[in-house]
Amino acid sequence: MTDKNYRVLKILNNNVILAYDFRSNTDTILIGKGIGFGKKENKKIYIPDGDIQRSFVAYNEKMKKEYFRLIEQIDSHIIEISEKIIEIADDRLGDLDSHIHILLTDHIAFAIERVKTGLKIENPFIDEIKIIYPEEFDIATQGIKMIKKKLDVDLGFGEIGFIAMHLHASRKNIKVKETMKNARVLNEIISIIEEGLNITLDKTRFNYKRLINHLQGALDRIKNKRYIDNPLLENIKKEFKESFEIIKKIKIKIEEEYKVNVPEQELGYMAIHIERLKSK
Repeated sequence: MTDKNYRVLKILNNNVILAYDFRSNTDTILIGKGIGFGKKENKKIYIPDGDIQRSFVAYNEKMKKEYFRLIEQIDSHIIEISEKIIEIADDRLGDLDSHIHILLTDHIAFAIERVKTGLKIENPFIDEIKIIYPEEFDIATQGIKMIKKKLDVDLGFGEIGFIAMHLHASRKNIKVKETMKNARVLNEIISIIEEGLNITLDKTRFNYKRLINHLQGALDRIKNKRYIDNPLLENIKKEFKESFEIIKKIKIKIEEEYKVNVPEQELGYMAIHIERLKSK
């Protein structure tokens, strides 16, 4: 007789159970088609690995309660799609924080409910998100298509950005609001540049993508205090005076948002990129 490898702790629905894993000595959420059907709580059982589509560790009581609440309130099809998105993300991005199972599922369920009631929310930072989080954006695009196909609900293009931010936050183990803030700050920096040069940037062009990537790199270095030397700084200040004036406004914006000091070396590199826009 095959050794029992789990004790069923709670049957959440036919496709999701909470079980104690004797191999790892942890409480684990197991997800699989029909995995809870016919099972009884507090019984030792054997579940073949092939029957388990997804599993994740329920680290604490609060997390368990939050996930149980979701299971009781949300359509099992939404849970299934959310887990498929997480599975794709795990394969492509590496292990995600376990809370993504709660946060993403809850977000998608609310987004579907919102659309069904006729309430649409625009994502003003969609272009920036698409550029700075390309892998997450691609996975989120697949997720939106799955939701449309399986549930016949079109969440819209903007929602791709929100799902992508959830995936990135889980990937980096940061809060979603920090991911959103990053996209917003980049968007506002672009507005400062457009106003300073009296132009409107074409967000579909490669030059825009390159600018966003350069600005993102600068923000990362500034926030992490990884400064790089700029031997051309004094020449840049003399030759690119107009661009450097625009950069001073960007400096104020970054320092206000992140409570950090922006060194002149970084300002010099930003000025070069703005000057390139002027020349074009």
